[in-house]
Amino acid sequence: IWSRRLVVLGGAVLGCGASTLWTAQGRLVLQYASRAEELEYASYASSDQIRQSGDEKSSKPKSTHTGTLMGLFWAIFQCSSLVGGSISFLYYNQKPEGSTALYSLFLAFIIMGALSTQLLLPPSMLENDMPNNKNLLVNKQKDLEMITNNEQTPLNADAGAEYITRGESPLLTDNGRIMCEELSCQSWRQEAQGTLNMFFTKRMLCLSPLFFYTGFNQPYQQATFGNRFFTRRTIGAELIIFHLMEIVGAIVVGRFLDRDDHTSDTSRRKRAIACLTAFVVINCAGNVLAVMQEYSSQQNITSIVAHDISDPSVISPSLAFACWGFADAQIQVYCYWLMGSFYSSGSDHSRAVGWYKCVQSLGTSIGFYLIPTSRLSEMSQLACSSVVFIIGSALSFTQLPS
Repeated sequence: IWSRRLVVLGGAVLGCGASTLWTAQGRLVLQYASRAEELEYASYASSDQIRQSGDEKSSKPKSTHTGTLMGLFWAIFQCSSLVGGSISFLYYNQKPEGSTALYSLFLAFIIMGALSTQLLLPPSMLENDMPNNKNLLVNKQKDLEMITNNEQTPLNADAGAEYITRGESPLLTDNGRIMCEELSCQSWRQEAQGTLNMFFTKRMLCLSPLFFYTGFNQPYQQATFGNRFFTRRTIGAELIIFHLMEIVGAIVVGRFLDRDDHTSDTSRRKRAIACLTAFVVINCAGNVLAVMQEYSSQQNITSIVAHDISDPSVISPSLAFACWGFADAQIQVYCYWLMGSFYSSGSDHSRAVGWYKCVQSLGTSIGFYLIPTSRLSEMSQLACSSVVFIIGSALSFTQLPS
């Protein structure tokens, strides 16, 4: 009994830590993208061609970097699952049960990842090496020290950099420290209320079903479907396929969403439609293959056939895993890209990402709650997932970049 309670307590602690980490990660990626766009604009604004034409507005670049950066992050993030799946496949191919050594190995990876976050740069330290932009990049650490005359933190550095890039004078407090709107003075209750208030906006209300689906889908896909139709050693190989397609999908979709955005806002809208359409088609293909597999298992009354990696029949459920992996990367990167298009300030980024992860985690929790077949049959789980997928996809077409 106590061991079970300890596992539940550990899951609660892990969930609290994950919520903070994912919200911070989302804001950091979106601010990296915003900073890159500011530097690109500064480069265009300082060119001799723009000065001569006097039409700075028409020459302002409309490119985005959110898709590329988020795709890169998601690919690296999925590499951890790819390595984990490979280790699981190789380990369980030799032994049927886990061990302390296997747990210690994964724990070592986690600790190294946590320590490596100290190597991250604040967005203000991003610079553009283009020659015509050198005069505008005055947001270096020595300049910020002259402004504040106080000890610098990454957030204060970002604050000063934002005002300097815009050509404005930073607001100073009585002790000379930069006062920036990015640093919220509200309590955590007010911030939580501000995040929850996003649900009452039309934009987030329409996108919430899609956010919910991004968490609701995988409990069925990887637990109910994967654990029933693959042997233990094969599930490791299937996870490799799933996360490899996540990596490919993240890079491809991220670069596609940020592709050549200098023409008009219409091209950004068209790319959003194309990305959503491809997501619907690929995810539907995975669900159709899953329906065929579920129907075949119902016909086999005696027992469910768990496919081994050496069995040719493993191809069909493996294709379902591949489709789901690519589609998941598509929609994850798209959601962040969409939030980067809709919101510009750091506080809005934090609240948007916070709401996204909140709804996504709710979907994951409900999905895992429904896993036991005593609560919901396998085919019913797939049906519920498909209904949420259809509703979320349909409503997302009503919220496109303008």
